[in-house]
Amino acid sequence: MDESTLSERRIIRIDGYLTESKLSKALQDLLPDHWLGEQVPLANTRQRWDMAFKAEGKITVVEYDGDEHYRHSMKIKADRAKDEVARSQGWQVVRFPYWIQLDTATLAHFFSLDVKIEQSFPHGFITTKLFPASFCELGIERFRAELQSLPTEIREAVIASLRERVAEHGIEYVLPGSLTDLI
Repeated sequence: MDESTLSERRIIRIDGYLTESKLSKALQDLLPDHWLGEQVPLANTRQRWDMAFKAEGKITVVEYDGDEHYRHSMKIKADRAKDEVARSQGWQVVRFPYWIQLDTATLAHFFSLDVKIEQSFPHGFITTKLFPASFCELGIERFRAELQSLPTEIREAVIASLRERVAEHGIEYVLPGSLTDLI
C-alpha cells in the first residue's frame, strides 16, 4: 500500500503481547480514513471478520487467529470456507497468527505498510502454554505453512522461542514429531 494512504507518518507503539483489540487499534490508527470497523459481516452469512479496511479500492478483511484456529479441525474448516467467500467477493484476506507480534516487519509482510512499529514483546511462544504439540493435524499443517511464509527474521525468532520452550518443558510437550525438524 502506498504510504500516501496513511493519514500521517508516525511511530505506533504496542505494549505487551499483541491481542485482537491491539491489532485493531493499530490498524485503525494507521488507516483511519479507510477503516470499515470491527466485527464486519461476511456477505450473506452470520459470520463476521474481526476487522476490515478499504484502501486503493480493495477491501482487506483481517482475522486475528488465536490458538483455537490451530487446535480445532472444524474451526479450520470454517476458516477455509470463510476465506473462500471473502475471496469470491474480491476481498484480500489476512489471517494474523497469535504466535507473532505486530512490528514493522509483520506490518510490511501482511499489510504492505511501511510504518515504524515499536513492539515490546518478542515473536513466538513466550508466555503461552499452547504450543504446536497441542495443535490438530490440520493446525500443524497450517502452522508450518504460515511459519515458512514469514520473513526470515520473524521465522527465526519463532523457532528460537520453540527451542527455549523445548529446553524448558521437553520436546514432546512443545512439538509434535512432524515438526521436530524445525529445531
